[in-house]
Amino acid sequence: MRIAIVAPGFSAHTDDWAIPALLNLARTLAQKHHVHIFSQRYPFKGIYEFDGLTHHALGGGQNFGLASLKIWLQSSRAMMAQHKKTPFDLLHAFWADEAGLSAVIAGAKIKRPVVVSLGGGELVRFHDIGYGAQRFLARRLTTRYALKKASLVTAGSNYQLGLCRVHQVPEHKLRLAPLGVDTRRFQPHASFNASTAQPAIIQAASLVAVKNQTLLLEVIRLVKKEIPTIKLNLAGAGPRQAELLKLAHQFDLSQNITWHGSVPYPKMSRLYQQSHLYLQTSYHESQGMAVLEAMACGVPVLGTPVGVVKDVACQPANTSPNVLAAQVAEVLNNEANYLKFCQQARQMIEETYSLSVTINNFLEIYAESQNPKSH
Repeated sequence: MRIAIVAPGFSAHTDDWAIPALLNLARTLAQKHHVHIFSQRYPFKGIYEFDGLTHHALGGGQNFGLASLKIWLQSSRAMMAQHKKTPFDLLHAFWADEAGLSAVIAGAKIKRPVVVSLGGGELVRFHDIGYGAQRFLARRLTTRYALKKASLVTAGSNYQLGLCRVHQVPEHKLRLAPLGVDTRRFQPHASFNASTAQPAIIQAASLVAVKNQTLLLEVIRLVKKEIPTIKLNLAGAGPRQAELLKLAHQFDLSQNITWHGSVPYPKMSRLYQQSHLYLQTSYHESQGMAVLEAMACGVPVLGTPVGVVKDVACQPANTSPNVLAAQVAEVLNNEANYLKFCQQARQMIEETYSLSVTINNFLEIYAESQNPKSH
């Protein structure tokens, strides 16, 4: 099968973890199929060949406004030009706005099916925190057009599928298709100790408003009243760091938090293995790869009802700091149940979210997209 994947950014080489889940998907597909990647903004313009795939970088960078239109059209033309040399069986866009528009334009010209995968904030708007593509007319229109013209639309969580329905994407087009976890890279530590005598919470997320680390610190403050030794491993950097450091001091949490900053992707597994519980506090997640990678390391998850957490949390997802704090204490204070949650987390990843399972799911969707009578 010949597959064209278009995305805002992609890796320039095998150790460039621009979007890790996409790199894992593409190079796994490339083991048995012909894969061409078309990136719109990152890295610099050029052709990059590695891991059995060919990466065509348009190099649009951070040029927006009218320059975006030029990038979208260039992406479509690049796919059409390559199709003349090595005809594609289908096009796959990540995500629905810029990449989706370029893919459906090219797909219409070369008469090939297009799969569009939602993976960010394409369907939401949070004006108060400045997040979501729906805040902008141009992005609303590009997303709407891409979803209308796509052969099939995939989402990485049932939560995101629900947003598709709100936006009136036809049910016959919708497919649940999460991106997968590399279960060899992310796995429980060989000398895992279920003791929660000195528990550590982890969150891996950029320090930006949509991740809502204010709620995270509120929960830790409440948990500390019952478990004074509670620790928080916070992996991520961003514009809210100074504000959050100040809030941590106000909450008397300075000694309870380790600020790890930006952690290289290959080193994240070790940090998960050193933690007991993952706590998501986001206002929005389309899927939540960090959640799944933590679970692959045997770390149970709690958090807000967005992304996969609605489906995978070891206690019902919630937005209340009091409820989340009570859940954290309950999970950590019962070591027998905690060990079961750890085992269930790993098992769920192996059965539903591993690379092998999710790749097969995408291949079935690809096959279905080429058979219009099946959808």
